[in-house]
Amino acid sequence: MSRKTVIFWFIVLPDILLLYASLWIAVVLRYGAKTDLVDWPAHLQAFSVIFAIWLLIFFINNLFEVSTFRRYTILLRNLFAAMVVNGLVAVLYFYIQPNLILTPRRLLLVAVLVAYVLILGWHLLVKYFLKNRLIEHVYVFAFADEPKELLEEITRHDFLGYKVVASLTEDSLATTEVLRNSGIIVPDNISATPAVLASLYDLRKKGVAFYSHALFYEQLLRKVYLSRVSELWFLENVSYKQKRFYTLAKRCVDAFAGLLGLIIFGLSFPVCALLVRISSPGPILFIQDRVGEGGSLFKVYKYRTMAGPITNTWTAINDPRITPIGRFLRASRIDELPQCINLLLGNMSLVGPRPEQTHLVEQLRTLVPFYDERHLVKPGITGWAQINNAYAATVGETEDKLQYDLYYIKHRSFLFDLEIILKTIYYVLSWKGR
Repeated sequence: MSRKTVIFWFIVLPDILLLYASLWIAVVLRYGAKTDLVDWPAHLQAFSVIFAIWLLIFFINNLFEVSTFRRYTILLRNLFAAMVVNGLVAVLYFYIQPNLILTPRRLLLVAVLVAYVLILGWHLLVKYFLKNRLIEHVYVFAFADEPKELLEEITRHDFLGYKVVASLTEDSLATTEVLRNSGIIVPDNISATPAVLASLYDLRKKGVAFYSHALFYEQLLRKVYLSRVSELWFLENVSYKQKRFYTLAKRCVDAFAGLLGLIIFGLSFPVCALLVRISSPGPILFIQDRVGEGGSLFKVYKYRTMAGPITNTWTAINDPRITPIGRFLRASRIDELPQCINLLLGNMSLVGPRPEQTHLVEQLRTLVPFYDERHLVKPGITGWAQINNAYAATVGETEDKLQYDLYYIKHRSFLFDLEIILKTIYYVLSWKGR
């Protein structure tokens, strides 16, 4: 039996036991001392069908794949998505079939919640158990100067379980004994002799996996590799067709967040206005033109956090213009509260790339390739770049920020937005504002 098969059953068998345990716990919670009146055979028969479907959905969501356990975010996202689908499947199963005498309703909800908690706890334990067994040995096929950067990033992110064995070239490939079940990172447009390509092809018989440089870089760092981005990349990876349901649901969430933010903004305005007024002379609100979706202009609203006149320049880390009160407002993200107005107006979203000043956008369009593509979606109050500390005060930092923005645009979804919102909450509570 292969190692992969052993790990598969190591995960699956406890999942099965935990699903039945969740049913028992749900029945106890639902009926209390009256569990002796429960028709257990009927429940077991009905829920066995449900659990079989749930396990299939777990499998579809890669919850039995070792690679899923490399990142907590991927594990949590996949499990959450699977349980949402599982809940819907269970509802359809029980309420569409008229011949079933069970009417679980609250029992079903409790069972889903209990199952989620138990399965989540077990999968987190699996990740802990496998943390030293998730190591995959990789080789980097050398080309230009890019291996050096990738080698540094793999070493810096060693907690993800990748260990570089060596760099390979066309000359060293013939004399290197490549480890079985390892991986080789190859150029996206590899140009090699037929003999080298044949050697690489033969390595697949040893269980060697092959990764493209750009895709491996993206999966490792969760940002795109900008030097490999081209017009073809956008055609292959970015959907320009509007996702109607996603857009509508996102707008509803933005409107709700805007209304909630407006209430908080109104209640806190007197205190915040007084603090801003005491900190330095000038207006209470900072209002400036920014570039939004499709390149359209709009006015962004924030509490003023700097002293002196408004200037069209980047804000640097520890910028001397930031007042002590302004530093507190930024760290707590209270300075963003007035942007509830932007949410209600619809020119900003809760999640998206941060909007930039108009004159900076004009400059960056000519200096940074494909910079304008970040305007494909609405700008956001928080974003993937922000929670990865990708702030821009130079052209080089802007390129790094764009890598995160393009990654978000490529992978944008409900669950990704939820991940960003939750990480933003942690970001605020840990006092990491700028």
